[in-house]
Amino acid sequence: MKLIARYEDLDLGVEVEREGSGYRLTVGERTFHIDMVNCGPYVHSLRFDDGEQFSLIHDSVGNDHEVTLRGSKVKVEIVDPLALRRKQREDSAGEGGIVKALMPGRIVRILVEAGQEVAKGTGILILEAMKMENEIQAPAAGTIEEIFVKPGDTVEGGAPLVHLV
Repeated sequence: MKLIARYEDLDLGVEVEREGSGYRLTVGERTFHIDMVNCGPYVHSLRFDDGEQFSLIHDSVGNDHEVTLRGSKVKVEIVDPLALRRKQREDSAGEGGIVKALMPGRIVRILVEAGQEVAKGTGILILEAMKMENEIQAPAAGTIEEIFVKPGDTVEGGAPLVHLV
């Protein structure tokens, strides 16, 4: 899982992957191999691959996380890059525009036709990505002016899907 950690004025890429019974955690350029045990609702025991072991206290509300490790407390915002791109697209869509693919995938179904009026949130098409079907929704109310893809097409992230006016 790829995330963005925001600390003060710094954005760091964070990747967390299951690795056997533990995790591989990459923060920026550094990679850690960690075993983690939950010791309570906010307390976790971390053991690094070099044998060091620490208690970690973690509390979160929404995207805001407060982490205490080795007596140091930091506040970090954790952001899902796909959710961030979706929010940016919705904010910039206004009354219409080009709806783009958030990630690479394959078009499974088209749910609308050119000339069709749609409400905000109406399903436009189904995009299969990472073996999951994702419904791409209209970011605003409008009319489907043009559809740029067809079922079976493979698209890259950022590829235009439909024009909504």
